[in-house]
Amino acid sequence: MLTPTQRASAPQTSLSGFGRAGLFTACLLLISLISDGGPQRSAGFIHQLVLLPFTALFLFCLWSLLFVAEAAASNPLWTPRRGTFLLLFFELGTAALFLYEVHHFASVGYHLHRILTAAFFAIMLVLLAAVAAQRSPKPAYLFAVALAGYIGGVLLAIISFPLTYLRSDMMPVILWADTNVLRHVDPYITMHVADRVYDFPYLPGMIVAYLPFAGVHLDLRFASIFYVCASAGLIYWAALADRRREVAALLALFLLSPYLQYRHELYLSPHWLTLVVAFVLMQRRHFAWAAFALGIGMAIYQFSWIILPFVLLNALRRRGWFEAAKLAVLAGIGALLLAGPFLATATKRIESNTVSQWGLALHADAQPMNFSYWITYLIHPDKLLRLQALLMVAIFLFCFAKKRCATLEDTLRWIIVALTLFILCNVLVDGYFYLMLLVPMLVYTCVANGWLREPKPTPAL
Repeated sequence: MLTPTQRASAPQTSLSGFGRAGLFTACLLLISLISDGGPQRSAGFIHQLVLLPFTALFLFCLWSLLFVAEAAASNPLWTPRRGTFLLLFFELGTAALFLYEVHHFASVGYHLHRILTAAFFAIMLVLLAAVAAQRSPKPAYLFAVALAGYIGGVLLAIISFPLTYLRSDMMPVILWADTNVLRHVDPYITMHVADRVYDFPYLPGMIVAYLPFAGVHLDLRFASIFYVCASAGLIYWAALADRRREVAALLALFLLSPYLQYRHELYLSPHWLTLVVAFVLMQRRHFAWAAFALGIGMAIYQFSWIILPFVLLNALRRRGWFEAAKLAVLAGIGALLLAGPFLATATKRIESNTVSQWGLALHADAQPMNFSYWITYLIHPDKLLRLQALLMVAIFLFCFAKKRCATLEDTLRWIIVALTLFILCNVLVDGYFYLMLLVPMLVYTCVANGWLREPKPTPAL
C-alpha cells in the first residue's frame, strides 16, 4: 500500500492524467463512431438499446471534461504526438467511408477516380506519418497538414460526389433558395423538385451565408471549406505561442475526424464560425463585438438561441444589468441585420418546418445518441419542445442562483451542458448536431487549459 508521499510522486494514470484534451478526444471518437446512427431501417427499439452504453460513456467523458479533469501538465496520458498517431487511423477510416459512400450512393452518381483517390490518401498518410515520427511535432506543420487534409478531402468529394437532393437535401435546398433570391423571388415560397415539395426550413441567415458562393456559381461545399478553415485558423491564431502544438493537435483531430470528412455536404459551418468568433472575442475581452457576432449566429442557426442567455449572464456577472442589456441589444442588431429582410415571409414557414411537423410522429426521429426516443414512450413528441424549454430554464436558473458564468470558462461549461441536454431531448437528432457541439467543447478545452492568449492590459492614463 502506497504512503501519501509515494502516491504524490507516482506517475499520473488517472483521469487527471488523461486531461481535458484526452477527454475531448474521447468524446470526438464516440461521436465519429456513432455518426448518423446506422441505416434508417435499424433505428428501432434494438438499435436504441445498443446506443445506450455509448450514450452513457459519452456523458461520462463529457461530465469528466467539464467538471473533473485538469490540464494534466505532468505525466499526461494524452500528448500532441499521441494525438497525431490517432490521425493515421482517422485517415484510414475516412478512406473506408469514402469507399462506402461510392457503394451506397452509386445510384445518384457517386464515383471515385481511383488514381486520384489513391494518390490523395497515400500522400496524406505519408505526411501524417512524418508528423507522428517527430518527438515534438511542429505546430505550424501539423496544423498545415490537417488543413490540407480537410481541404483535400472536401475537394475530392466535390470532384467525386455530386451535390444532389437524392443523397442529402440540405445544401441543395439552400442553393435553390439562394437562386430564388438572386432572381428576386421570395426564398420561402414552396419549391417543387421532381416529385418532392420543399418549403425552405432554415433561418434567413443561412441564405445570406451561402449567397456569395451561389452568386458566383460555386459548389456550396467551397463555402464549407472557407468557413471551417476560418474557424480553425482563428482558434490557432488565438493560441499562445508555446501552446500551439496542443491546440494544433486538437484542431487536427476535429478537421480530420472521419465523420466530418464523410459528411461533406453539411451546411452548419457558417454557424460554427460565428460561435468561434464570439468565443474568441470574449477571450480577448471584446464582449460587445462578441454579442454582435453571436447575434449573427442567431440569424443563421437556432442553437445560438440557447447560448445567448448564458453569455448575457456572464455580462451580468462582470458589469451588471446595464452590460447585459447592452449585449442583448447588440445581439438583436446582429440578428436583424441578416434576418430582417426575410422576416415577413420566413416566420410561419420556419415554425412549421422546424417544430410543428415533427410532433406528428409516434417517436422522435433520433438515430444517434439521444434520450428523446425513450422519453416519447412517456410523452408525445409534440411535448418534447416544452421539456427542452423547462430544462433550459432550470439550467439557467441554477446558474443564476449559484452565481455561475462569471468567467468564460464557466460560461462555456454551462453552454455545453445546455446544448447537450437540448440535443439529447430534441424531437429530431442528427449526428451532425454533435459536430456542432464539438466546437464549443474544443474552445472550452483550450480556455480551461490556459492555451489561449490573454489580451494585453491597457496602460493606465
